Amino acid sequence: MPAERYYIPQPFQKGSELIIEGQEFHHLVHVMRTQVGESVEVVNGEGGFGHAVLEHLEKKRAIFRVEETVQHPKPAFEVILAQAIPKINRLDFILEKGTELGMTQFWLFPSQRGERKQLTEHQIERMRALSIAAMKQCGSFYLPTILMKPPLEKWERNLPLPALFGNVQPDAPSCVEKLKQERFQNGVIFFVGPESGFSYEEEKTLQALDVEGVKLHPHILRTDTAAIAALCAITQQRLHV
Repeated sequence: MPAERYYIPQPFQKGSELIIEGQEFHHLVHVMRTQVGESVEVVNGEGGFGHAVLEHLEKKRAIFRVEETVQHPKPAFEVILAQAIPKINRLDFILEKGTELGMTQFWLFPSQRGERKQLTEHQIERMRALSIAAMKQCGSFYLPTILMKPPLEKWERNLPLPALFGNVQPDAPSCVEKLKQERFQNGVIFFVGPESGFSYEEEKTLQALDVEGVKLHPHILRTDTAAIAALCAITQQRLHV
């Protein structure tokens, strides 16, 4: 795990003032017991990284002075996970591990066989907090963008990247082999269905969107296992490029 690290969603400049409030303030003061004069790492989720010294502690906020900053470039390879909304406990797992594995965008959509059709604002905010914690823990500098999408039948054909979906058919081509194709050199969208799988109509819709079905494993995987398996396959392929 990186050194004591805090999320502050603003640009960093050397010599500028940063303010930590809310949950990050609670962790700073009551968990880590950081003292005036001590230095911490700060990230903004958009590539910004810096070291900052605690100058003042107030009742509900801490004031830091930035000592040095680095702006890390965006990942050259885009990894978008398009996930049928799962149960909340599985959603938490996918989001946390997906952040650690370098997912750049996380799209959620209701599916015909899915148990959950939508998420509340509170649940979306909780997802963001989980993603921030995972980003800090794993040493990443970018937060994945979380987007709510409509049902598949309402999607437009022009997807921003070539796309694949998890297919349980025994004759489906291998995900690993497909990812070796040159068309995936800039990124990929991977669609994962609900626990009961995509319906026949949804698979036809995906095919109409030029999304190709691929096999992740000889066994039928749970939705959270499939999501992580896909991200691991993508990561391994990128490491060997």
